[in-house]
Amino acid sequence: MSNNYYFRSTDGTNIILDGATEIHIGQYAASSCLLMRQDKLYKTVAEMEAFYLKNKTLLDIVDECDRTITWEQLQTRLLSAGPRFGHRYMKDEAGYTWTDEEFS
Repeated sequence: MSNNYYFRSTDGTNIILDGATEIHIGQYAASSCLLMRQDKLYKTVAEMEAFYLKNKTLLDIVDECDRTITWEQLQTRLLSAGPRFGHRYMKDEAGYTWTDEEFS
């Protein structure tokens, strides 16, 4: 199973991702979920889902092996995992952990 997941722009202009071709959604590792903060686009998983559903004709969700997956697969593979523990991570009200530090 892949560990890293991304939103990738399919519109050619990258406007939807604030100028980026792709952004890191998060990482599954050690049976845990760690999400990358994207404060300009969304701040919670509920906002992330709304962002994706609103823009799904302009976005793909891809894993680190460059395979396109569905929102439902992202939920199963990443979002359903328990939170990552660590002093550097921010935990939201829903129990997800977020970071603003780049990770691979």
